[in-house]
Amino acid sequence: MIDELLVSATPFGVRTALMDNGEVVSFHAESNCTPSLLGNIYLAAPKRSSAAARFLAIGKKQNALLQYTGAEAVEGTSIVQVTRAGWAGKAPRVSVQPALAGRYVVLFPIGTGSSVARRIKSTKKRDQLLALAGKLSESHGGGITIRTAAEDADETSIRTEAERHRRNWLDIVEAASVAQAPTLLAHGPDLTERHIRDTLPSSAQIITDDGEMKERLSSYATKWAPEFKNRIQLTDGALFERHDAAEAMARALQPETPLDRGGRLTIEPTAALTAIDIDCGVRPGAKRNALRTASLEAASTVAREIRRRNIAGLIVIDFPRQESAESRRALMAEMRRQMKEDTVAHKVIGISESGLMEITRQRNEIPLLDALMETCSGAYAGRRPRLDALAFDIAYEARLRVQAGARTITLLTEPELASYLRSFNGEAGRDEYSTLGVWLGVRFSIREMPERRCKGWVIESE
Repeated sequence: MIDELLVSATPFGVRTALMDNGEVVSFHAESNCTPSLLGNIYLAAPKRSSAAARFLAIGKKQNALLQYTGAEAVEGTSIVQVTRAGWAGKAPRVSVQPALAGRYVVLFPIGTGSSVARRIKSTKKRDQLLALAGKLSESHGGGITIRTAAEDADETSIRTEAERHRRNWLDIVEAASVAQAPTLLAHGPDLTERHIRDTLPSSAQIITDDGEMKERLSSYATKWAPEFKNRIQLTDGALFERHDAAEAMARALQPETPLDRGGRLTIEPTAALTAIDIDCGVRPGAKRNALRTASLEAASTVAREIRRRNIAGLIVIDFPRQESAESRRALMAEMRRQMKEDTVAHKVIGISESGLMEITRQRNEIPLLDALMETCSGAYAGRRPRLDALAFDIAYEARLRVQAGARTITLLTEPELASYLRSFNGEAGRDEYSTLGVWLGVRFSIREMPERRCKGWVIESE
């Protein structure tokens, strides 16, 4: 069970690590340069369409994909919600059936009916919550789903949240009635707020290294998740060195992962799927039991890396060929057991005739590799760090220097990165850079070093 959420924030974005007893469960990152649209609600304008899908304009330079599902074949302007973030050149996906989600309740303003999360197992509790959901649906209108976190909440808290959703929806409808499409009607929760809303158990601690972030999280918790009000801590020092999360993140960006008993996983994302090749380190001709044992142990590492890297979409895994039907069934059962704790919707489909295991995992947050790296020609594995990711690293390191007593920071870097930093939020003079200087409370200057290798940088401090 997740017991800690680490939140590192700089002017360039946020990185989070979900922890379970000192082990990293998953990493996520969100850039302030390209913030996620997930959960945003827009008044959309029609664009081009086809027999299976329709593109809508949700901004002056932003289109989104609406796939037809029968009920979603609409004309003219419409209120839509982003249900899947866009990345790697793909447009975000939207729905004309918005869902206003909180920690305890999801309101479907255009839907009907009531339901309770399947993770609530107690029959008595399910009946109580289902009866409450029915009453809320009748009084507020729309469909109501009671979420897992509501199992330990009192009825007043659940009703209060449902009423807040209803008022928010009325405000959205009123704004849409006077707005001109395309326009943003309501912001969705940011990355850290989504963690609190959707992932964290009520016993988890939240630790951040940024004072402004702590205030934002405290404000959100007071309104939407009061059980976390006293569980948010501000800390100094290298937050991601806690439990060696920084090293784990570095490993999660590499294409290969070693297995505990020898061998390795090779993980290769493509536009259509993510391929995972498994070399168990078992020599050809080894006993069948040895191969089976090694494959079962590899399943644990595969499940861990899928969650840690936030791999989504179609995942194809090439295990060593299992000769017997019994071994294939055992491998399937073990993979389902290892994926059981994954809170992202997924399905372990099976092993194909060619011996490949297939898993589908819902695309919600941007995969870690796409959030921190970009494709390029000539670099190792065809990827290199994104400029906004490098800017985050620089801010993170500079903050540590200031906490250690530095009063002047000088960044030595190559021209492309220097130009990016200066354009992010302005500059003070030719050398002194205002964004990080104001944030850190020290003099921060940038010195271009054309001879430095591509996107290399170093910090000098006094």
